[in-house]
Amino acid sequence: MLTAIVSRPEVGILDADTGGWGSMADSDKEPLPRLFWWFFAAGAVSWLGDGVIVVGFPLLAAGITGSPLGIAAVVVTQRLAPMLLSLPAGALADRWNARLTAVSTNVAQALLFAVAAILVAGNHIGLASLIVIAFLADACGTLFTCANGAMLADVVEPKHYGAANTWIRAANTLIAFVIGPGVGGLLYATGRQLPMIIDACSFVAAAAVLSTLRLPNARPRPERADRHFLTEVKEGARISFGPGPMRLMAAVIGTMTLAQAGSVAAIVVLGTHTVGLSKTGFGWTLAAGNVAAVAVMLSIGRLAKLRTSSAVLVSLVFGIIGEILLGTARSGPQISVGLAMDASAVLIIGVTLATARMRLVPREMLGRMTGGYQTIMFGAGAVGTIIGGALAESSGRLPYLVCAAVYAVVLATCFRRMRGLDPQPEAAVSIPAQGAAEGVAAVEAVD
Repeated sequence: MLTAIVSRPEVGILDADTGGWGSMADSDKEPLPRLFWWFFAAGAVSWLGDGVIVVGFPLLAAGITGSPLGIAAVVVTQRLAPMLLSLPAGALADRWNARLTAVSTNVAQALLFAVAAILVAGNHIGLASLIVIAFLADACGTLFTCANGAMLADVVEPKHYGAANTWIRAANTLIAFVIGPGVGGLLYATGRQLPMIIDACSFVAAAAVLSTLRLPNARPRPERADRHFLTEVKEGARISFGPGPMRLMAAVIGTMTLAQAGSVAAIVVLGTHTVGLSKTGFGWTLAAGNVAAVAVMLSIGRLAKLRTSSAVLVSLVFGIIGEILLGTARSGPQISVGLAMDASAVLIIGVTLATARMRLVPREMLGRMTGGYQTIMFGAGAVGTIIGGALAESSGRLPYLVCAAVYAVVLATCFRRMRGLDPQPEAAVSIPAQGAAEGVAAVEAVD
């Protein structure tokens, strides 16, 4: 049982209506503030640009070299920056002003993509320069993610964390992974430089919106002692992976990400080879599954007030059913339903645990916490992709059945411990956020 809760100093984190802090939809009586929707709009524009470039860079690499190895190099580069730089980026986000950092990274990305568009239009870009631009753009994106994660606490009150995270995660999935890639493919077919131009414009628009935001909920951070940068990076790792509830959440997220990445890596093999869908049919199957997942996510966020342990249970059950449906699929609709169930599982647990982490970690360490979990997710995703590809070599169905088994193991071993994240009001005590070192110790003491 949690006997103490770390929160922002002036605000307790218990919701009087729900009697706890682990619900996905914290407040349906008070709507999200208007400021959040401006913040959300800036993110949506930026996510569209991210989705466009998800296919824009690989297509451009294919046009430059025609080599699968060259395409793979660009894709790996796009994932390498978050894996390597998330922890130091989180430390920088906590050192600097979150809003100005988010605006600056958007401007930097806009400049990078503008340069890329000029090089592409003049046929002056090669594979090496494309890889450099991809790495720098994703390095800026990593810093933006950490700063944006910290800034959310300045935009909404703790009682709205669950609702805000629900909208952000669901919209990000729909825009960055469904709409954006489709738009990117159409733009590339029209002109090779168009994805870069649209991406640059999206970052300019996002920077413009963020620069106008005024954050009345922002709390002044405690005066920072003159500490070494590496010390702050280590504190980020310690608070993300240290003992107590943070380690438990990291283990659950890491394991589920690894398993789900393995199943995603084999989806093309399952759809086109094992089930025998056409390319068009496979595309519609993927789109239907992702859209359905977002719809399920938003419905649950509105209709249910789930504690953390209950949301974990729902997500794991959804995931097990979804992976079994995928592993036994005989048609496109069955794949769509399986994808919707599995993606819903990832969205639900992502929102739930992100909300729990925001309420456990002091405001001045949210950037590092975000960076730590980015490291976990991208690292686990890379390993899971390799494992999934290896399993698919044996059977197109095997990655999904293995993933279902992994979800079942997580459910059996971690669910009871997750109940510790459902404190009763009388047992909860708000701890003022002090120095970063004290904040780390306080979070580790919550067990």
